[in-house]
Order: sequence, then C-alpha cells, then structure tokens
Amino acid sequence: MVEKIDMGEEDARRLKITPKTHLPVALSIIMTWICVLLTGRAGIVFPKPIITPVEEPSPTAPPAQALSSPAPYLNTLIVIGLIAVSSIIILYIASRKPRILRILVACLAWLVSFSITTLHLLNLSLTLNPWIFNLWIPLASATATIITYLLIFREGEISMSFAASYIASGAGGVIGMSIPYWTFLILVAAISIYDILAVYKGHLSHLTKQDAPILKGLAVEVGDLVIGLGDLFFYSLTISAIIWNYGIIHGIMASIMILIGYTIVLMLLRRSKILPGLPIPLILALITVLTFNFSAV
Repeated sequence: MVEKIDMGEEDARRLKITPKTHLPVALSIIMTWICVLLTGRAGIVFPKPIITPVEEPSPTAPPAQALSSPAPYLNTLIVIGLIAVSSIIILYIASRKPRILRILVACLAWLVSFSITTLHLLNLSLTLNPWIFNLWIPLASATATIITYLLIFREGEISMSFAASYIASGAGGVIGMSIPYWTFLILVAAISIYDILAVYKGHLSHLTKQDAPILKGLAVEVGDLVIGLGDLFFYSLTISAIIWNYGIIHGIMASIMILIGYTIVLMLLRRSKILPGLPIPLILALITVLTFNFSAV
C-alpha cells in the first residue's frame, strides 16, 4: 500500500517525485543485493520456508507440467492466508490496544533484525575470516537494538527508511532465496491481486493518515507519502528470487523495473489518495524478466 498524506487537490497534483520519495525503495533494493550477493559468495543454501510446505515440481520441469500441479497454488494460498489473517489481527489490536501493538512490533523488529544481522555476520565469517562470527551475539544484539530504535522510537524520514529497508531487505531476501520457484511465480501474481482487493475493498481501505502513528514500524512516512513495510518486503523478495533463479543480469532488470513501476505508482498518486503498491512494480519486473529469459532461449 502506498498512501498520500491528506492534502488539498491543488497540492496533490503538485506531488513532487524526488529522490527522497524513492529512498525506502532504493535502500531496500541495495540492501537486498548485498544480502543475496553475500549469501551466494558464502555458499549458503536455505531450506524451503515452513510457510510453503507442499512439495512442488522442480524448477526445470516443463511449465505446463509444473503449473498444472496444485502444489504452487496451495503454497500461495497458505502464504496469502497467513498475510490476511495477520493483517486483520494487527489492525484489530491497533484499534483496541495500540500500546500493546507497539510493544509487539518492537519485539518482532528486534528479533528479525537480530536474525538478519546474524546471517550477515555468518556470510562475512565464511567469506572473509571465521573469527568475525565469534562476536555475533553482541554485534547482532547491538544492531537489532539500533534498528528497532530507529524504526519505532526515533523520528526522521532517513532513519526510519534505513531501518525499514534493513528489515524488509533481509527478510525478503532470505524468503526470496528459499521460496520454491513455481510458488514464487504464482505468489507474485496472487499478492498483486490481494493487494488490490485489500486496498480498495478490504481492511486497508479504511486506513487514514491518522492511523500512521499507531502503525509506526509497519509503514514508513516519507514526505507526503506513507509506504507499507509489506511493499518493501515483496520488492526485496522478488528481486532476491530473480537473482537466485535467473542471475545477476535478470536481477538488474528486475530492480530497474521495480523502480520504474514504483515511479508510475507515485505519478498515479497525483490523482488518487491511496494505491496498491505491489501490482505495477512486481508484474512489470516479472514480465520483463520472463520475456527476456524466453527470448534468450
């Protein structure tokens, strides 16, 4: 979800597209590349995520055979279902117990940041020197504390953008490198449709500018915009999965297309108050990569 902060009609039409409005997305893309390249360099291979338990055909299976299997659709249904249920629970807690939500978000942000930093330190220790990992507990704890502070408790667009991008790129990067191939393709299409329904007809349609402080840590305010952390997560997941499955050239293409798609969303926001942030960037990136890949065969 990308939302425009309330403003007059004339001001809305003058919504400026600047480097600052691209900061969270650009940082997420850069950090995703760092995460994926370090992991690849270290030779780490992640197991399949627990949220995609159904075994699907191999990535080399013919598309007709793989896409006729129920496995990727079942995995996608599980992921979308978990996202929908968790979103509804979060909004319910936010409406009834906002202070409890802030504590929960802070705890979750700390745990995710701790795990991401541990992975980065493991990558560095395998790539550079094993002794680096001897300091993983104090370094990961300190980094997680700083990231949580910047995301939840400190005011400032740059600090919040950095912290949100760190979490989104790390979590999205790991899932992207481990998600089954055919599930990834179906998920990109499904999450785009889900985002449209959630923003226009579902639980996200009721969110306003006044809800931004309550949801701090789950959304990033940059200038006149509010960008959902989930958008940054799926941008990172998509780029990570494409690099992991197709290679660096395709990853560069996907990164450029996501930036272009995000810019299109910003331009459309001059006429709308709120827009789904996933469909245009994700579909544009995936179609470009698949078209280039099939044309090169």
